Amino acid sequence: MTKLSDAFDINGMHLRNRLVLPALTTNFATTEGAVTGDILDFYRLRSKDVGLVIVEAAAVKQSGRITPRSMGVWSDDQVPGLSALVRAIKAEGAAAVLQIAHAGAQSVPGIHGQWGATPSGIAFNPDVDAVPMKTADIRQTVSAFAEAAARAAAAGFDGIEIHGAHWYLVSQFLSPVTNKRDDAYGGNARNRARMAVEIVTEIRKTLGKTYPVLFRLNAVEKINGGQSVEDALTAAKLLARAGVDAIDVSLIAQCKWSGIDGHSYLTGTSVLPMDAPAGANAPLVAAFKAAMDTPAIGVGKLGDNASASHMVGTGQADLAAIGRQLMADPDAGGKIINGQPDDIIRCKECLACMERIGRGKPVICAVNDDLTGRAGKP
Repeated sequence: MTKLSDAFDINGMHLRNRLVLPALTTNFATTEGAVTGDILDFYRLRSKDVGLVIVEAAAVKQSGRITPRSMGVWSDDQVPGLSALVRAIKAEGAAAVLQIAHAGAQSVPGIHGQWGATPSGIAFNPDVDAVPMKTADIRQTVSAFAEAAARAAAAGFDGIEIHGAHWYLVSQFLSPVTNKRDDAYGGNARNRARMAVEIVTEIRKTLGKTYPVLFRLNAVEKINGGQSVEDALTAAKLLARAGVDAIDVSLIAQCKWSGIDGHSYLTGTSVLPMDAPAGANAPLVAAFKAAMDTPAIGVGKLGDNASASHMVGTGQADLAAIGRQLMADPDAGGKIINGQPDDIIRCKECLACMERIGRGKPVICAVNDDLTGRAGKP
C-alpha cells in the first residue's frame, strides 16, 4: 500500500513525499504584488516536511488580483522576489510550484485596465462591474497566463498551477452557471473548456513539454445548474491532452445567490461545512483517478494521519493536500508523516483566516498567533 512518506514524480518534478501545501491566500504581499519577508517566513516554516508547496495565487494581470495584497506575476520586476521565495522553499527540501490566476469578476475594485472580466456578465460583487469579454480580450488573457508562466520558470519554480477553480476567471468559463456564451467559448463542456485548453497550449508553446503544469479544477459545484463531475472530467481529459501533468481536485462546496438593490450576485467557497467528515472529498478525487491516468491531488479536511493516509493508501489520490491545518500548525506535516496525530495543534475550523482574507487583511489564525515564526524577533 502506498504510504504518505513515499516519493512521487510529476513530469520530472521529484517530490520526497505525498503531502502538499496547497495554495493559501495570506495577503502578505505588497499592494504592488511583491514578495515580502512575511511571505518568505510563512512558506519557509511550512516547507520543511511536505513534498510539494503550491504558492498562493499570483495574479497574471494587475486587474486580476483576488485581494488588494495578492502576489503578482504580471511584471518582470516581480521575478527577483519570487526567486527569493523559491530559494526559501527549496532550502527546506520541498518542490515549489506557483499558482497563477486571474480573479475575473471576483477581482479587486480598481482603475487599472479591465476590471471584472467575465464570460457572460455574471457578477460576484456590487463594487465590481462584471464585463463580458470579447474574443480579443480572451486571447490577450491567454497570452498573459503564458507570460506569467514564463516568469515563474525564470524565477526558478519547479512548475506552475493554473487556477481553474473556485469561480475565478478560468473557472467562470468552465462553469455553466457563469458561462452563458453562445460562441466558441460557451455551450457544452468542451467549448466551456476552450479558454483553459488554450492557456495550457500557449504555456506549452512557451515552456515546452518538460515543464510541470498542474491545473486546479472544480470537480463539482453544489448549486442548481453547476458544473457536474461528468463535465469536470470532460474538461480534465481535454486539459491532460493539451499538456496538464496533474489535476488538483477541488470544488464549490457552499454557494448562494444574493440580491442587492435589484441585482443578483453569486458567492461560493471551497470550504467544506463544519459537519462534513474528514476526507469528505475522497469520492470526487477518486472519480478522476478512476477515469484518467493523470496524477490527482486530493484536498478537504485531510489534516490528520488517518484520512490523508487512507486517501493515498487506497489509491483515491496520488497526493494529499493539507491547507488550513498547516496554517494552524506548521509542523503538522511531519506529525502526519510520523504517525503523531495526537500532537497536532488542531485547526478549529472557525474561519477566522477566511474572514480576514475576505476583507483584504493579512491572514490570522485563532490557534496560531505567529504565522511567520518571527514573534518577538526584530
